[in-house]
Amino acid sequence: MPEEPKTVFKFTAEGVDLEFAGSEEFVEKQVQRFRAFLESAVGEAGPGVDGATDAAEGGEVAETLEAFYAARPTREGRGAIQDRILLFIYYLQHVQGKQAVSKEDIGWCFNQVGLGTPKNLLNALGNMKRKLGYLQGGGRRGLYRLAPRGQQYVEERFRPV
Repeated sequence: MPEEPKTVFKFTAEGVDLEFAGSEEFVEKQVQRFRAFLESAVGEAGPGVDGATDAAEGGEVAETLEAFYAARPTREGRGAIQDRILLFIYYLQHVQGKQAVSKEDIGWCFNQVGLGTPKNLLNALGNMKRKLGYLQGGGRRGLYRLAPRGQQYVEERFRPV
């Protein structure tokens, strides 16, 4: 009898190595079992080396962060950091497919577009969550998601040019 093709999944992060080998069905079950860990580990590293990932459907490459950001000019001066944070979270959630993002993910975005991580990032996130209602908790401490109000703001304010 011919052997069933073997599927292999390997993942390494923060000193943890995972490797699953077997049928595609077996490997898929193992990946689903460890999904929360994998998503949190990927969140710590940032959403891809070059800012693009395979889209969920069809394997096409998603829009890069740099292109997404360049197509949506933000305010300068007062309110600029809030606009950028909202835009980055929107990108990470709607283009990259992340459920929730960390301050490290947002800092990664600032660095990718050449702005450097703001020193007041945590303060801005707290204000946007508690005072403005643009953000909500992402299921675990230190994770954020766009609240409906924040998503509406981004979609109305940042239509691509």
